[in-house]
Amino acid sequence: MRKSPVRRWSGIVAAAASLALLTACGTGPDIGGNAGATPGAPEKSSLTIAINPSTQFAPLYYGIQEGIFEAHGLKLDIVPQTDIAAIVSGLASGTYDFGFATVVHVVTANANGIPIRAVTTIEGQIQADDSGTVTIASAASGITGFGDLAGKRVATVGLSSHNTLTMWELADRAGVDTTTIQLVQLPFGQMAAALANGDVDAAVMQWPFAGDAIKAGGVELGYNNRELFEGSSTTLFNTSQSFIDQNPNTVQAFADAMAESIRGATEHVDVAKQALVDGMGITPEQAANARWNIGGDPTLTLSGFTTARDLLVKFSTDASAKAALQNLDVSTVVWPGALK
Repeated sequence: MRKSPVRRWSGIVAAAASLALLTACGTGPDIGGNAGATPGAPEKSSLTIAINPSTQFAPLYYGIQEGIFEAHGLKLDIVPQTDIAAIVSGLASGTYDFGFATVVHVVTANANGIPIRAVTTIEGQIQADDSGTVTIASAASGITGFGDLAGKRVATVGLSSHNTLTMWELADRAGVDTTTIQLVQLPFGQMAAALANGDVDAAVMQWPFAGDAIKAGGVELGYNNRELFEGSSTTLFNTSQSFIDQNPNTVQAFADAMAESIRGATEHVDVAKQALVDGMGITPEQAANARWNIGGDPTLTLSGFTTARDLLVKFSTDASAKAALQNLDVSTVVWPGALK
């Protein structure tokens, strides 16, 4: 039986809440060696950033390579982390200064009392031709559309992830009883092999891994975010409210550097792709075929958070979780500076 994404988060968010409380009781901000810095300078200059590696982060690696973050007074330590729940927990505890999470994770965390805030998108607002997140079926499965997913095994990076929720919604729209879909949790890097070996029938994937699946004969069913989140921001860098309170200049500097990096990666696509070779350790061929939401507007909008909340309510079977979601004011989950 499919488990509600909200219900699956209950233990995780409870742990994160405890960590957030401990963080709030700390002795004060870590200013990263910037004591006595000039007004407006980042309070903390050395930052730990957790990401779930994929080519969506081309703007980030472009910004690092081109010295954009350095120009804003920041030095980044990138930590790969495939478990988004662990990133959320790490933000609450102060292990990470900024970390990747989708609109679904941000809404779920806040509905459960975890005060993380979206600070910037990682690749801009989703456009009509977005080719990032894609659902792919194996050639042997006989699946040609979302309507064929009933009773099938579908790989997803997280059982309660944004990708799972969007796949359910698209299958539901195609008339599928989504409770019959069998979810298989796998990292993106293992999905192509799982499709080829017949371990799963379909997978919700990111690049460059999606390229390997398509090369092996995989069938593209659709681009999830393009269908459901056009004009919205779905992939985000987030931090805790306590970090914002203690380091307002750092948050502004990081947001400004990301916006500049997103625009720069749009203007210099080939350079951004090349930055992925050193940044992610992928091959030049994989980098050349990398995809992300090129040209997306860096400004956040609230519409994506509203859509995510509505989908979570739709697919949750937990009455208390539904009530918490319905009562959540999505405007509170975003750092105000991100909406300007």
